[in-house]
Amino acid sequence: MKRCAMVLLACAALAGLVSGLAVAAIPVKVASSVGTSEQNYVNVTYGKLVELAQKYSGGAFEFQLYPDMRLGDEQKTVRALQHGDIQMSVLATNNFMPFAPSCGWLNMPYLFGSLEEFRKLVDLMWDQHNAWAVKESGARVLAIVDIGYRQLTTDAAHPVRNLADARGLAVRTPQNALAVSAFNALGFKPHPASFADTYGMLAKGTVNGQEGCFNNVVTMKFADHQKYATCINYAVHSANIIVNEEWLQGLPEQARDALIRAGREAMAYERTKVSQMLVADDRALQEQGMELLGVVEDLSEWTRLGRTSWLKCYDVLGYGNADKGKAIMAVVLSKKEALANAWEDWLRQPPATR
Repeated sequence: MKRCAMVLLACAALAGLVSGLAVAAIPVKVASSVGTSEQNYVNVTYGKLVELAQKYSGGAFEFQLYPDMRLGDEQKTVRALQHGDIQMSVLATNNFMPFAPSCGWLNMPYLFGSLEEFRKLVDLMWDQHNAWAVKESGARVLAIVDIGYRQLTTDAAHPVRNLADARGLAVRTPQNALAVSAFNALGFKPHPASFADTYGMLAKGTVNGQEGCFNNVVTMKFADHQKYATCINYAVHSANIIVNEEWLQGLPEQARDALIRAGREAMAYERTKVSQMLVADDRALQEQGMELLGVVEDLSEWTRLGRTSWLKCYDVLGYGNADKGKAIMAVVLSKKEALANAWEDWLRQPPATR
């Protein structure tokens, strides 16, 4: 009887061990380029993604976040993800593009007439965009999140209200050929550098200003060394949450599907928060001592000049093959045209049937 009891206890212990192994959490090492401020738009998205991924997977994951570029700058973390050292990275679209050039269409200067148009194109291009991302970088995009346009901030000596004010101004841009080409076309002196170096460049006076969303200006404390905020609306500021595709496909089906679903739903959730975040960012900039100059006086000329850089951009999108770059943009522009036509058809309908 005693022997039987011992056997039962041993079996129970073994069953518990096996059960524990079966439900062991899947570690997800996550690199982020920003701090943990709840005001930051990528944190809004990432937080919701974690919440939903755990909900849909039954708590299958153990997310380990490394904020403030603790694992290196944005491009370094993509390389780490490709090598399997981390599983997920949260970074600006322009710093993902060098690894997935075709995905650079999101950064084309003066392509989007509104944030709404950007979002509709993202949704229409989703499958194609991810096909390019996986093929070229080995990473899948779980979410593409936006926070208005990429704008301009400058120091106290250089307010920018028009193109004449911008001529020759030293501005930090991402290490992205599309941004560099656009700012050259607009008459600036672009200084491409890592996002991690931006605050230091502003503090030292290496550059007079920087381009990017106002949300980053607030949450990354750029206002310490910037006085003026100018709206130039040259590209939508977006970020990506990406995962290693090989790792993703190796997950149990429920966990994999949960992560993909959570990414799309977190993206949709963030969109509902953007308008109020933009208002809050403007208010925060003023509270931090910055002056909002509004939209440049000659925006149409900025748009015309900015689009002259598209010829150089084709070569970048095509990874050295301009014809391939043109073909990529042809796909995007056809979707853009379809959106415009659908909108016009809707406007022609009687108000009662809309």
